[in-house]
Amino acid sequence: MNQRAKRLFLWVHIGVLALLLLFPLYRFLTGLFPKELPECFLHDFLFLYCPFCGGTRALSALLSLHLVESLRANLLVLPAVIALLCLDLRALFRLRRGERTLYPIPTWLWILLLAILLLYGVLRNVLMIRFGYDPLGDLGWFWNR
Repeated sequence: MNQRAKRLFLWVHIGVLALLLLFPLYRFLTGLFPKELPECFLHDFLFLYCPFCGGTRALSALLSLHLVESLRANLLVLPAVIALLCLDLRALFRLRRGERTLYPIPTWLWILLLAILLLYGVLRNVLMIRFGYDPLGDLGWFWNR
């Protein structure tokens, strides 16, 4: 097997494991900041959700195996985790076959991902502003008075 590919595979997994282990620390530290500090320009000043709003809540719920709560917080987190696991499994097979490139991602896939993010960001704001559906409960008060 290719030693460089092995090292890459190992370091990717060490990094992911480190991020998962540090996630509770991140949640604790962000809870220490005063709530008056602006966190997101779209959320705090324009009263809109970006495609990533609720992502931390969704990941936290997912790690607690609360799938419905995770989907309610951010619909994209669970499919993204599943896609990343599939990509990682594919990389493992490529590593076992001795291929040099473990994580090939074609340009069309990047464009598709950006289009999905844009569509999701627009759709969740239209649902909130036009129909009053605010699953996070953060901004409905502004749009539905």
